[in-house]
Formats: sequence, structure tokens, C-alpha cells
Amino acid sequence: MSPVDDTFISGSLDKTIRLWDLRSPNCQGLMHLQGKPVCSFDPEGLIFAAGVNSEMVKLYDLRSFDKGPFATFKMQYDRTCEWTGLKFSNDGKLILISTNGSFIRLIDAFKGVVMHTFGGYANSKAVTLEASFTPDSQFIMIGLLVAHH
Repeated sequence: MSPVDDTFISGSLDKTIRLWDLRSPNCQGLMHLQGKPVCSFDPEGLIFAAGVNSEMVKLYDLRSFDKGPFATFKMQYDRTCEWTGLKFSNDGKLILISTNGSFIRLIDAFKGVVMHTFGGYANSKAVTLEASFTPDSQFIMIGLLVAHH
């Protein structure tokens, strides 16, 4: 959901990202990608990030997304899991990459450099690891399903 208006984006198994307006039943924009996407708006609602094929992050200007990404960051591919979500920090400087594997990545939103990998989570059922920034963007909370017997 855009932080500034009634638009939202969705990524689909059909390898598309669609831009929507809550006031309209039809999508307002459509992008065909090379793989299954995950996506998120930045905190100002001007840029959105698309994670494609669990190996690259592409940044698009919302006003000219049809011209292609203005930045592409290639990540090391890990075939043991898939990306399940992207989230910008409230200050717009960082992006969290959630997975259904044993780790979550934190990258610099401007350079695409991996800042930290939070790992070592036992996740044999490939459940999505959930993560969020605190409002001040200083801390990250990570949650996962843990079965107790």
C-alpha cells in the first residue's frame, strides 16, 4: 500500500507486478518480469522495489516505471529458499528481504550492498520468516513459527 495515497502494488505468480488504485476495479499499470516478483513502496510513495527470481532487486520510479528500473542490484542466489517479501525502512535507507529459508537479508537501498544477513533459523517447513523495522529504523524484529512439543 502506498504511504501517500490509495494506490497499491501486487506481485503475482504469473510474473507480473500490477499497480492498483482502490477507487478503480482495473489495474492502473502492468509490468511483465522474468520471474516471480515480490514488491514494496518506499516510505515516500515515489519509488517501488521489485525483487525478481529471488536474486535481484530492481528500483523503479512510480511516475516512469514503464521506462524500466533506475537501479538493479544483483544478489547471491540461494536455491534453498525463495524471497517472500521486501520492506523499506521508514527512513528509506534500508530494505529487508524476507525469505522462506533460514535467513533474512538487510541491504542498503541506495547501493544494494548486503549490510547484514540474519541467519541460522531452523525452518524445515519453508515458512515465511517475518521481519519489520521499528518506527525509528534502528532495530529489526524477526518472527518465525516455532513448534513446541
